[in-house]
Amino acid sequence: MLIGDRAHVIDWAWPTRAAAWIDLAVIILRLMEAGHSTAGADAWARASFASWASAPPAAATVFSDASAAAWDEIARNDPQGWKKNMARHAHDWTTYWRSCTQA
Repeated sequence: MLIGDRAHVIDWAWPTRAAAWIDLAVIILRLMEAGHSTAGADAWARASFASWASAPPAAATVFSDASAAAWDEIARNDPQGWKKNMARHAHDWTTYWRSCTQA
């Protein structure tokens, strides 16, 4: 909850302080969950947010790998279908991202 002149309820599953582009890396997985392709989600984020367009490739690779590992653990500990799908999306994203940054 953020309180200022008025109260705001914010649904942050994992609140942390980090580079602005990390929010986009997380949103990309949610776009994939909603049916967008990896390339389409990446293109939207890149065109819409300078923070994603200028994200350091090596740092985004490390974050993508960590995200995939986190979703693997989440799905392993509570194997609901949507969690397994998120783990698959995270791996699909990592594969795509690596193919784009190895050029």
